[in-house]
Amino acid sequence: MLQRFHFFRTLFILLVIITSCNGNIDNNKNKDTNTTTTETAASSVNDNAAFLGIYHGVQQAYYLKNQYGDDMVVNGNKIPVPSIDFKFILKENGVVNLQQINLEEGTRVYYEGNFTVLDEHSPTIKITCNLSDGKSSNPVYTLVINNAGNTITCIGNNEPQFLLEKNEEENSASSNSATHTEEKNNNTEAVQNNDGVYSFHDNSVDLKIVIHGQTWTGKTTIITGMGEEYDKPEYQSGIVIGNDIYESSGNIKIGSVNGRSLTTTISDSQVTLTK
Repeated sequence: MLQRFHFFRTLFILLVIITSCNGNIDNNKNKDTNTTTTETAASSVNDNAAFLGIYHGVQQAYYLKNQYGDDMVVNGNKIPVPSIDFKFILKENGVVNLQQINLEEGTRVYYEGNFTVLDEHSPTIKITCNLSDGKSSNPVYTLVINNAGNTITCIGNNEPQFLLEKNEEENSASSNSATHTEEKNNNTEAVQNNDGVYSFHDNSVDLKIVIHGQTWTGKTTIITGMGEEYDKPEYQSGIVIGNDIYESSGNIKIGSVNGRSLTTTISDSQVTLTK
């Protein structure tokens, strides 16, 4: 009887030891699994963190396209779309905001939504932004980052592609600062708040220039006297450094502004646009 008791006691102790060992193994497996999952999530967050920030660029004026990519025509006339200032803000947790400024009228539209990063480890990275204005507009834009060429392209639906720069407002003027440092240092005139719409009109030309921050967009219409259908507008754009206006490369100065008026040259004649 005593021998049987010792046998069952020994068997019970062995079962407890085996169960305890299995429990430790399972706990270690769960710990390893949780650690791997946490590391993967952290890696994903860190990868997306590299793309957070402000992306800024200007889409030049164009004519509205239909689903086939052709110009839309109403009553025999194409439908013009003015130059638009784009500013994307990519935030944590895949949140994106977009501000669009009509550079002809100065009006603004705001969108918000979510973004996803595709092919983040390839030479060409795509960031898809699904946006909404909370009403009826739900645009989708794709930011294509070409690491080889160091370019960022914004692609929309039936819209012309255009380039973006990260933190454009801080870097736009600095890229030209070396060229214009001496000129700016010698200029003692205080920089005015130059943002706004400047216009000029006479019997031969209608000119409008919109300044926003360090960029400007212009619309020039030569009046032919043969009717509006013959008066085709032309669009221009460039940068603003201090109170001076330059063409898009930043190398040629084409005018100046003082917050109240803007002076430039058309066909070798100097004109003054008023705010």
